[in-house]
Amino acid sequence: MEHIRFRGTDMGEDMIRDKVSVIVNEYNVTLDTLHKVTGVDVDWLSDYIEKRRALSDLPMEQYGLFFETVIALSEGIRLVSDDERIKGVIDVLVQVFGLTHDTISRYTGLAEQDIELFMRDPALVDCEKKYRLATKSMFLHYMFKAERR
Repeated sequence: MEHIRFRGTDMGEDMIRDKVSVIVNEYNVTLDTLHKVTGVDVDWLSDYIEKRRALSDLPMEQYGLFFETVIALSEGIRLVSDDERIKGVIDVLVQVFGLTHDTISRYTGLAEQDIELFMRDPALVDCEKKYRLATKSMFLHYMFKAERR
């Protein structure tokens, strides 16, 4: 595997290219969608997949989001359980945005104890409550995230 030293990190150029290929070929994410998520030009993405471009050709301001998105879409979804992902979303709502479990319970229609129980051990909360907690928490996260401002 061809290795490069890029922005302070050793990584395999082919490894990242392979992960982009997984996103496109296994998950059917289009280059246009990758462009919308990362801001990286569709032609650059196509050239990168075809080995006509290298990561070092990518502008510095686009590299971080591109790299994070590629890792998240190729591996990240499989590596984190659904329960842990929702716990993470709730943690962000509490730690970053200052919501309380009481506030989240009011939006979800669940008892505050249900949320606290879920945060301690998701296995102790039934699927219907998890579903309500997940859908409402994800909506709140969407409403509060910085990109909307």
